[in-house]
Amino acid sequence: MLGLPATTEVDRRLPKEAFYRHMEVDAATRRDLTGGVAAITVANSIKPVTTNIADGKTVHEILVLRIDPKGERVPERAVRLVSRATPNKAVIVDGGSGDIAICEEGRLLGARDVERLALNGFDLDMVWDSMLAQVALGEFDGHNVWARIDRREKIDGLRAEVSALDIKARKERQIVRKNELFAQMKKKQAELRRLEEE
Repeated sequence: MLGLPATTEVDRRLPKEAFYRHMEVDAATRRDLTGGVAAITVANSIKPVTTNIADGKTVHEILVLRIDPKGERVPERAVRLVSRATPNKAVIVDGGSGDIAICEEGRLLGARDVERLALNGFDLDMVWDSMLAQVALGEFDGHNVWARIDRREKIDGLRAEVSALDIKARKERQIVRKNELFAQMKKKQAELRRLEEE
């Protein structure tokens, strides 16, 4: 799966109950897992024994989990629960849509149309950072990945703010308020340009 080495393939099905039996889970999340998920399978296990990549300081194994939905997509709460319940790092593949998700530091990072994940790095820490970059940014370089993800999210947020301010300013009838909105928009545009040039 995802172009990973054949030595990492596991293809072992996991019971859904294992993900909520020993955890406090609210009723809605439990319902999403039991009602929205058909099967959870460990597709690949990336570790020093299976890949000949050195063990990391913090990352010792990366699991690729395939979640097959009962509908079109796997519910987001189910993805978060499975990720939280997994003791190792996990890349979650939606068996229905093929989307990839990584839930890390409370943030859900996702990508569509990813056919391959490359194992870039000398140890599993570097491989994990590279996988984060591939999923969240579409790049292979895992160097300083969280700063780059934060920057990308800030840029996306600023673009949305500029667009909203532009629409508001064009609809506004009062000249003073319209000028205030345009001034705010210009300030956000300057900040956006500065971030994009970095």
